[in-house]
Amino acid sequence: MRLRQLGRIGTAGALTVAAAGVSIVFTPSMASAESAWQCYGKQVKRCATVWWDRETDTYRARAKITDVAGGGNYTVKVNDVKLLRFNGTETLTVKSAKDDDGWHGTEDLAGTASVNPCRWPKNSFQVQARFSWKEKGGTASTKTWRPAMGWGHMCD
Repeated sequence: MRLRQLGRIGTAGALTVAAAGVSIVFTPSMASAESAWQCYGKQVKRCATVWWDRETDTYRARAKITDVAGGGNYTVKVNDVKLLRFNGTETLTVKSAKDDDGWHGTEDLAGTASVNPCRWPKNSFQVQARFSWKEKGGTASTKTWRPAMGWGHMCD
């Protein structure tokens, strides 16, 4: 099996592209496939990925939030992480993790349990998480986000 990362085309388009076999980005090596984070944010960086464990050939959702040096001084947390799959008609939650371990001074990382993606060989996968950050003495900002990226798996 191999990991394939589908371009920024949305969930429905990701499955169509995967079925057609066009515009699929194959990762150049296993190591880079494991760490293909999709991130956004300047003072607080929010990142998510569908993580491939090459040893067990499984997927899991991972998310992290980091207080970027040189910006504001934020405490951060990430929770409610979900591994989603699109079956051609609807997006379904495969695994989820609440991860309510509280606020962290610089960075927080959360993830779901692993699944065998070949259980659904013609599906694409996404990750979604809830990111929160606050300055000392301030009120929290929260955003639920998922990258506009789909991940697929070439099953034997």
